[in-house]
Amino acid sequence: MGSMNKFKKIIGINVGHDGGCSLLVDGDIVATMAEERLARVKYAYGWVNSLKYCLEQSKINLSDIDLVVFSDYSDKIANGFDGGLSLFGLPKEKCIRVDHHLSHASSTYFTSPFEESLVFVFDAKGNKNSTESVYIARGNNIKKIAENPINNYKKGIVAAYQAFTSYFGWHQNDAGKTMGLSSYGDAKKYSGYPLFNQDKNGLFFNLLENHTARGLELFCKNHNISVPPKFSTDHNEYKDMAAWIQSEFERVVIATINKFQKETRIKNLCMSGGGALNTVCNTKVLQETDIENLHIFPATGDPGQSIGNVLYGYFIYNNNKREISPWRNDYRKSVYGNTDIKKTLLSIQSIVDLVIPRSPRFTYKKVFNIEKITAKLISENKIVGWFQSGSEIGPRALGHRSILCNPGFKDMKEILNDRVKHRESFRPFATSVLLEKMGDFFEFSLESLFMLLVVPVKKNKIREIPAVTHVDGTCRIQTVTKKDDSLYYNLIKEFYKITSIPMILNTSFNLAGEPIVESPMDALRCFLSTKMDYLVMGDYLIEKK
Repeated sequence: MGSMNKFKKIIGINVGHDGGCSLLVDGDIVATMAEERLARVKYAYGWVNSLKYCLEQSKINLSDIDLVVFSDYSDKIANGFDGGLSLFGLPKEKCIRVDHHLSHASSTYFTSPFEESLVFVFDAKGNKNSTESVYIARGNNIKKIAENPINNYKKGIVAAYQAFTSYFGWHQNDAGKTMGLSSYGDAKKYSGYPLFNQDKNGLFFNLLENHTARGLELFCKNHNISVPPKFSTDHNEYKDMAAWIQSEFERVVIATINKFQKETRIKNLCMSGGGALNTVCNTKVLQETDIENLHIFPATGDPGQSIGNVLYGYFIYNNNKREISPWRNDYRKSVYGNTDIKKTLLSIQSIVDLVIPRSPRFTYKKVFNIEKITAKLISENKIVGWFQSGSEIGPRALGHRSILCNPGFKDMKEILNDRVKHRESFRPFATSVLLEKMGDFFEFSLESLFMLLVVPVKKNKIREIPAVTHVDGTCRIQTVTKKDDSLYYNLIKEFYKITSIPMILNTSFNLAGEPIVESPMDALRCFLSTKMDYLVMGDYLIEKK
């Protein structure tokens, strides 16, 4: 354990998929970047570009760094691993590694508003094949009280969800598609077939042959369960199977949390790991357990590892006193201002015919009161790309790299899919709602800062917001306040004045299969290659000629 404030400048690096880097100076995260946003490849491995970005953004040299904390979901890196940084003059003894799940736990607990909390980490695979870990966190200390004893990552809760997702013909990381499809199905069809067993220590393991499509196929064959064949192009066939895994996933997550909540009597819960992106399950945790307060770190999957690493380095390894500072917005500190935006617009406009021969030309103008103008365009059912200041750190667009539309127009979902997003029709779109107006449209009012909860729409309001209401009458929400994000709040407020709807449809600013746009150049490229109507960057309004 280091002495107080020995390490002032700490770098965190995630070595595995979703690679990235974060930089903490005197307890403050001054820069963070995911490799995928720079490489433009989803889930990208690597971290060198992100490290360069963090050092350049903060004008700090590698030689100024006091500590580097590495993590990786596999067990490829040992103590003494330095990622080759010693070749650039960084002493090896400045490099340490942290356990993958402890990094997840650090990212969610140290960004929470809680003095004391239960912490539940669940993902596809951590170090030593760990899949679920339970901790009690108090002050600076995060103490593990239980973990999955099976020691086989193929038997984890998330692994079963991946097997179903793969069976349906998708990448195992596309679990959100399975969750969206589950609302159309009926889990009762498979109610006699549990997918998990409980170990004596209270944690669960799946009963599949392994974590692949084949593993699920063999399980069904061995238990004489009649299911459609794998990899069908008609995903509708799988709706009951999707409901089956979603229902079982909820059952075991809730049972696990209930067990440890009752034993510890702690009413606060922090969650992290890829499993915490299951927004339907997250809401049920609040409804069906005695947990009163829930915090989920927005970059809850592995893109959040580098942040977990620097927080571990600062609070646990270096033993700095924790002063509670809840994470209330999920935006990078590096900001693209009007000057950067204009530079990009000028550089592209001068060569647009040479570089993208068939690309539409565009015009732009700097406007006063961008919120009013954008709200009017959205109310006229236009599709607007919205690019403002620092990008979101987690996978959800929260009003800085968003595509915005009218939630009250019933055909909006189909139009948006057809012209820009090209997503499966069964996947719902989310909304950003003014927190103080939430109770007018939804069955219960609660803060959902990072779009990680799903709530039921009031029955008499469904017809007013058809484009964001899912088939089961629910909606994934981000709540917005003036204090947290005044520009985005004002935009929604202006839209509310025009339409009497205090929310807008908000989806991530990217093409299907691509990471969220990072730079003005990324945003312009996405805008020009789709049938988006307008692009707003800073105070600039851009339209195709």
